[in-house]
Amino acid sequence: MPNNARNHDYLSAETLEQLKKIEVSILLDVAKVCEKHGLPYFLIGGTLLGAIRHGGFIPWDDDIDIAMPRNGFETFQKIAETELPKSLFLHYGTTDAEYYLPIIKIKKHGTVFEEESISPSIKHKGIFIDIFPLDNAKRDKGFLFHMKGRILKQMRSILFLKINEKTTLYTVAIWKKALLRLLKLVPTKLLFQLITSYMQNDTNNSSAYYANYASKYGYQKQTMLKTVYEPTAITEFEGYRFRIPGETDYFLRRVYGQNYMDLPPAEKRITHKPRRIQLKEERLT
Repeated sequence: MPNNARNHDYLSAETLEQLKKIEVSILLDVAKVCEKHGLPYFLIGGTLLGAIRHGGFIPWDDDIDIAMPRNGFETFQKIAETELPKSLFLHYGTTDAEYYLPIIKIKKHGTVFEEESISPSIKHKGIFIDIFPLDNAKRDKGFLFHMKGRILKQMRSILFLKINEKTTLYTVAIWKKALLRLLKLVPTKLLFQLITSYMQNDTNNSSAYYANYASKYGYQKQTMLKTVYEPTAITEFEGYRFRIPGETDYFLRRVYGQNYMDLPPAEKRITHKPRRIQLKEERLT
């Protein structure tokens, strides 16, 4: 069976399993670096849910998400080039001037997982895992808390629209269209730096909360006491042991609700649909 799929609305079971194996191998390499240098990390999102409910991937899921406290996140960037295998690439605003996401993607050279929403300006489209930064937050309520969360949401949306101007399928508000015209000449890297700087503007490590401002689940659900994460626990994922938030039950109830152990209806069991996937090495252009 060929490993190259184009314009399909599904992944075959064989392709999905091979994709998962590559992602787990990336996770193992990342976790090894974290353990070597004492950098905390945690399985989060659907990866954590899958670990607890299924002992591995959610059967229809095809990605891996982990999180790191900001200090460790920044340290990981600095050591990744020398510590990660040469087969992997750290994709972030520091390694690609046109990269626009406030998360790190660790990608495997010689592979392709081209997402539907990806901008043509993004050159490396390898199979990846995501690393989310956890930033300090003084509280999980109040005017300033909500203002920061909402401003960051709009800033991220505007940067996404700027970089994906020709490919986005979303309806754009008139005010955003006007702003996008003004921002045409502003470098992507500068906007990226503004967003990431604002995310981490609370430099007080004694702040009680971690906020995951880059999460698709929203900043309110994803702002939790640091004691939810640390001290960490250990669980199995696809036959290997990884770190997870110490208060995993609370984390999952907050993100997915009280019945997180129940399977969703069949129509909500959605696999990501890449524009193109390449599992084995090929010459990338």
